[in-house]
Amino acid sequence: MCVRSLVADDEPDIRDFIGHVLARAGHDVTTAGDGAEVLERASEDHFDLVVVDHHMPRMTGLAVADELSRASPDTKVLVMSGDLDVGREHPHFLPKPFNRGEFMAAVDSLLGLTG
Repeated sequence: MCVRSLVADDEPDIRDFIGHVLARAGHDVTTAGDGAEVLERASEDHFDLVVVDHHMPRMTGLAVADELSRASPDTKVLVMSGDLDVGREHPHFLPKPFNRGEFMAAVDSLLGLTG
């Protein structure tokens, strides 16, 4: 199964790291630099997974997650942030900083690939 994933972070190093980790796990990866770009790309194509940073220009990760839940309810969304309060607002949250193992465990759990 090839998972189509969209990674959004306004920090290119983090976006590239996450994209690389997902690609090595067999995902077909697309990237975006901000939340509005996520919605643009998601309106043009279907993604199984969206990994989005919360603090980004033009639109927050939580706003992206809310919009995607309405527009594409079968897309799984993982919100990342160093702000732990964000975790209270979204059920699929990964606190920054994280390592590769923590990240992939969160992704696999969200996609139902564990257990």
